[in-house]
Amino acid sequence: MALPRIAPGGERPRDMLAVVADEVTREVVRQAALQLGWPQNRVREGGLAAAVAHLQSHPAPAVLLVDISDCDDVLAGMDALAEVCEPHTRVVAVGAANDVGLYRRLMALGVSDYLVKPVSADALAEALRDAETRERPAGPKPATCRTVALIGARGGVGATAVATSIAWAAAQERKQPTVLLDLDLQFGAACLNLDLEPGRGLRELLANPERIDSLLIGSAVAHAGEQLRVLAAEEPLETELNLRGDGLEELLGALAEGGSEAIVVDTPRRLDPLSRAALARADVAVIVTDLSLPGMRDAQRLLGLMGHVRSGETLVVANRSGGVAGEVPQAEFERGLGRKLDAILPHDAKAATSAAEQGKPLLATAGQGPLAAELRRLSARILGGETTVEPAGRESWLKKILGK
Repeated sequence: MALPRIAPGGERPRDMLAVVADEVTREVVRQAALQLGWPQNRVREGGLAAAVAHLQSHPAPAVLLVDISDCDDVLAGMDALAEVCEPHTRVVAVGAANDVGLYRRLMALGVSDYLVKPVSADALAEALRDAETRERPAGPKPATCRTVALIGARGGVGATAVATSIAWAAAQERKQPTVLLDLDLQFGAACLNLDLEPGRGLRELLANPERIDSLLIGSAVAHAGEQLRVLAAEEPLETELNLRGDGLEELLGALAEGGSEAIVVDTPRRLDPLSRAALARADVAVIVTDLSLPGMRDAQRLLGLMGHVRSGETLVVANRSGGVAGEVPQAEFERGLGRKLDAILPHDAKAATSAAEQGKPLLATAGQGPLAAELRRLSARILGGETTVEPAGRESWLKKILGK
């Protein structure tokens, strides 16, 4: 049961009640109440069960601060609390668990905020003030983050290069906070393509979704500018990963709630549970192929898989057109594929060489040529909006370590 929310135009008494288990936090509540000019004698000892018991025989306040750290079943306790709250009551929770999954579930129930103990008086006062004055939507916040999963029909068709360029277009040209997520934890090349050292912790995030939080994510990312973060790894080859898809689901949700507006997933072709979860979860899936006969066969097979694992849009992109010996003519390729290609990216040997030497995405080295134009058209279709070209230069990490 969702907690009640203030009806538009409804009255909201300026009173509060805090039910907190430990004396340290109760004193912090008194300090916060003093800052807000609220009565300090409305602070009681207890937790979620004590708050429910009190409200069964007393009027509900405008703002309720409740300690959930002693509750074994928080969601059941929140259901019981909802039964005794009034439509004007806003709830702020404090607890001991730094758990983004718990935070999301509490927000979905209608809790105004969740703070992890120990909490400062300033942070608590801000949360209580927001709870009293700010309306929240009558349900979970609508998702504004767009997730794109790219997969190569065959090895060597340039799926990582295309994924890197799309992420760079979103971050650098569209100014969207973007995450490039490389799910090939042993052979991934996303960081290498951007001249970065991979962070440490991606495997931990995917293997232990219950531990995902902003601090752990922050320690695992590599930064490629103000708006682009890269999550990648170089796990030892002797390690068996065996990662499930639920960790990816939690990670994508945490990245979206953390402010990311675009997540570009470079999906490996081994099609393990992690890869299948990425393809199923993405708003748009992109199959990258060359115009070879094996590429046509495997792109067709991947299209068949997409029909089973996802219901959203799937694009097929031919990469390096004109650069592969023995290419199948476009018309013949499309007949074999059973559909039109959604984009054809021309081969640009000069841009590819510059990208490899400088540690930059293709889109950054292709200038205003045909490849750049097609990459921007593809990005616009996937992400929406227009791009504005703004070259960005930085010293190469790869050149620094090689002394070049």
